[in-house]
Amino acid sequence: MLTNRMMKLKTFFEDNNFNVHLFEQDNKQCAEIEKWTNGGVDMIFTLMPFTKKQFIERVNDFDIDDEIDLHRQGEIYRCAFKITESVKDFTDFHNMLKEVVNKL
Repeated sequence: MLTNRMMKLKTFFEDNNFNVHLFEQDNKQCAEIEKWTNGGVDMIFTLMPFTKKQFIERVNDFDIDDEIDLHRQGEIYRCAFKITESVKDFTDFHNMLKEVVNKL
């Protein structure tokens, strides 16, 4: 069951152009929040449980190098993005995430 706090959090993310997909797991309200980088990379964060704290931890743990390494494993991504483009795209995305944390 969604609490008032969770509904406000869902609305907050939607107002910041995230798609929010709610689900329950182990009797906890969870969410996948989705947003694309400026370069068009679909980024999905699973927040278990769906809390402000979980989002902040996910943003703090976001590693640009790891994201680039992960995405460059795919041939389509490697053909579409030069490494310098990947660095800029994921750096911009991480900066946007930090701005969202500041709004929270």
